[in-house]
Amino acid sequence: MPTTPTYVLAAPVDEGGEIVFAHAFDSGIRVWMRGLTRSVDERPRRLRGVAAPLYGGTIRNMEPLQDFMSDFVEHAEDDPAMPLSPGRIRDTRPVVARTSLDSLSSRMHFSYRAMSPMHTVGPWDGAAAELLLSRVRGLDYRHVGFFATGLPELPAGAAPDTLPAAVISREQAEYLAEYLHAPAGPVLHHLGRAARSSPR
Repeated sequence: MPTTPTYVLAAPVDEGGEIVFAHAFDSGIRVWMRGLTRSVDERPRRLRGVAAPLYGGTIRNMEPLQDFMSDFVEHAEDDPAMPLSPGRIRDTRPVVARTSLDSLSSRMHFSYRAMSPMHTVGPWDGAAAELLLSRVRGLDYRHVGFFATGLPELPAGAAPDTLPAAVISREQAEYLAEYLHAPAGPVLHHLGRAARSSPR
C-alpha cells in the first residue's frame, strides 16, 4: 500500500467515459478505464489467442496528462511494496498491429507511443493490458488520441489503491512524458526520420 497520498487523474474521453491514472510517487502509474463506450470494429471479428475488446477515442485535453506524467517522472521513487508483474501478450496481435498504426500510410499522418504490454499489479488472469497514445503529425492540437485493450474497469467510487491495475513503469512514463511535451514539429521530425530509416 502507498505510504504517501495517491494522486488521481480522470481523463475525460470525448466519446464517453474516462481513462483513470493514479500514482503515489512509487514504482509506476496505475491505469484503469471507466465507462468507455467506443469499441473498435475489428476485422477479422474473431480474434485469436487471449485478447480483450479494443477501445478507441480522444482524450479531450492533453495538458493535465502532460503535467501528471511530468510530476511523476520528477518525483517518483522505487517502492518495493509495489511489486510489478510483467505483462504477456498470448497468441494474439499487439495493439499496434490491431490498429494498423505502424503502416506507412498511417505513419504519414500520425505519431504514437505504445505501452505494449503493460506491467500489472495485483491478481491478473485476463488479456494483456495495452495503451497507445497518438498525435496528429504537424498539428499542435490540445487533444490526444488513444487505443486501449485489456485495461481493468474502475467502478465509480472505488478506491484505486485496493484494485488490480495496469501499470505504466517509470521508464515508460519518462518516454511518454517526453512524447506528450514535444512540440508538433520536433515530434514529426524525429518520427519521420525513424520511419524513413525503418526496414519495415
